[in-house]
Amino acid sequence: MLEVNIKRALPGFTLDISLTVNEEIVSILGPSGSGKTMTLFCIAGLVRPDAGLIKLNNRIIYSSADQIFIAPRNRKIGFVFQNYALFPHLTVAENIAYGLAGQPKPTVSKKVAELLEVINIPALKDRYPAELSSGQQQRVALARAIAPEPEALLLDEPFSALDTYRKERMEYELLSLYRYYRGDILFVTHDLEQGFKLGKQIAVYDNGKIVQYADKYTVISNPVNRTAARLSGFKNLIEGRVVACSVDEATVFIPEFEQTLMVNFPKSLKLNTDQPVIIGIRPEHLTAVSQPKHNSVGCRLDRKVRGVTTLHSYYYALADQQNRYSLECLDPQTFLDHQDHLQDTCYIHFNPQHLVIIPLD
Repeated sequence: MLEVNIKRALPGFTLDISLTVNEEIVSILGPSGSGKTMTLFCIAGLVRPDAGLIKLNNRIIYSSADQIFIAPRNRKIGFVFQNYALFPHLTVAENIAYGLAGQPKPTVSKKVAELLEVINIPALKDRYPAELSSGQQQRVALARAIAPEPEALLLDEPFSALDTYRKERMEYELLSLYRYYRGDILFVTHDLEQGFKLGKQIAVYDNGKIVQYADKYTVISNPVNRTAARLSGFKNLIEGRVVACSVDEATVFIPEFEQTLMVNFPKSLKLNTDQPVIIGIRPEHLTAVSQPKHNSVGCRLDRKVRGVTTLHSYYYALADQQNRYSLECLDPQTFLDHQDHLQDTCYIHFNPQHLVIIPLD
């Protein structure tokens, strides 16, 4: 178990986070410069926090109160950097064996051969990093990191430089590797889909703080603020004010629309009349219809962007406004209905069950 509770002053903000990882993959999402990589550096011992405590399997590796700072090489933590950081003068096998120095040669050879099989590149053991593709280099970096059997593994956007195909392959390889290595993994990524596929829990960062840390289904379905909503795929965020509410349903006036919307919300959420809120909905949950219905807004199709698959992006403007308020919709049927009628008026339906409501401070 990895337990982190630290502070570190940075230009523009202070990193102040607390999280626990218990033999699982935790995905860390957040805007650039929000403190994600700095968290990994502090855990690995590459940067010293200003205050706090870091424990790994009940072993204190950093404590400001007790003046404890274990050197990085003694923390039993593996780190995979964004640029892989392989040793160019060493072969694949030698790179993987680097962290096993001091162990008997037969033990090292067996471990390297085992990992080469796990990452599916046994035939490349004598090649040098310059002779490998980026995906192959990434596999070697992962194998090198777990060869010494670390108690925690830190991955700093390890697949960001890969193309879509190689990225998907590496996601599969990481999950396969996780069956081999059952420790704590922190995985930093900007890709929501990737973070969702790989992580059991998701930590959402914003300005040096974790604004939401929960199982991935909770983060995806019930973001707690605007940043968490944007990062979890709610591209349509609309400000409004509660005009009436019951136990699990609210009527929200949307000034931009000059009308109200009905919103369902979990009973655990407490709302008050006249409370400012944000209404959010994913593009795939918006539906364009030809006739007005309950919880719909009159719009006109302003722009469409063809996708590679059957889903396409559509941007709707309010029908009676000069200043465009853009709603993004993903709907294959919409494309068939409107492909030659960009300015046609239609109605966008907001399903109350797919709307989320986020109280504003």
